[in-house]
Amino acid sequence: MIMISTSVHGQKLQDESLIKVADTMQVLNKDSSSRIHDSLALVVKPFKKSYFPVVDSLLSSNKFINTAGPGAFFIIERRQAAGREFTFYAICLIVLTLGIFRTFYGGYFNNLFKVFFNSTIRQNQLTDQLLQSGLPSLILNIFFTISAGFYIWLIFKRYHAPRLIDSQVLLPFCIIGIGALYFLKYTGLKFIGWMTGMYQATDNYIFVIFLINKVAGIVLVPFIIFIGLGMPVLINPLVTISLFLLGLLFLSRYLKTFGLLESRFALDPVHFILYIIVVEVIPLLVIYKILVDYLI
Repeated sequence: MIMISTSVHGQKLQDESLIKVADTMQVLNKDSSSRIHDSLALVVKPFKKSYFPVVDSLLSSNKFINTAGPGAFFIIERRQAAGREFTFYAICLIVLTLGIFRTFYGGYFNNLFKVFFNSTIRQNQLTDQLLQSGLPSLILNIFFTISAGFYIWLIFKRYHAPRLIDSQVLLPFCIIGIGALYFLKYTGLKFIGWMTGMYQATDNYIFVIFLINKVAGIVLVPFIIFIGLGMPVLINPLVTISLFLLGLLFLSRYLKTFGLLESRFALDPVHFILYIIVVEVIPLLVIYKILVDYLI
């Protein structure tokens, strides 16, 4: 009995000591938590006083974060691509066509420039070879139509953006317009030669016109590449240079034509200049004005 009471008494003392230790730890935890809370309050209190109004004002003024009121909503619109993929592939097709022609008709290509750089169009072997090469001549005439039409389309896109029709729809109209213009010129000159009986003179004049057109179609290719795909800051100088070169080509056309016609019959230079202004320049200006003001 004495042993049992001793063990019970020892167990009670142990339990009491554990309770005291637990009470002591609880007191210490309360003191430490109160100290931490007091220290955080000391830190947060000045921060709240100095920074929280600024943060609140920024949040309230931000339309992407502020949800006060009826709520914020945004309309999602599909992004419209404004790339130059169409221009790029069209230019690739033009360059590919010229490369294929240069590969299969290299002799005609070289003779074309040799005859062009002659001071006058003389009836020599090279000229006869060009006159007898019907298929290469037709291909280069079609190529000039495409090249000149594409160049005019780029000019319209740059300086007179189409308002009534889509920009890509305008391209075939430019090409067809150039083709129709020179087809009418060809048939008109043939008709004049038939009426007047000057077949040789009109044929030579037609040969000079389409000779210059073929060279112009080839010369326009690098300008088409840089105007269509180059940096915008370079477009205006390139357009100026290309127009200057085209002016020189057409001037050489008229000089070669005047020398050719003067050798066959008396031709006054003043009358020839008036013919160029009335038949060549004024119709183009009228067509351009109508296109810009009413059609595109």
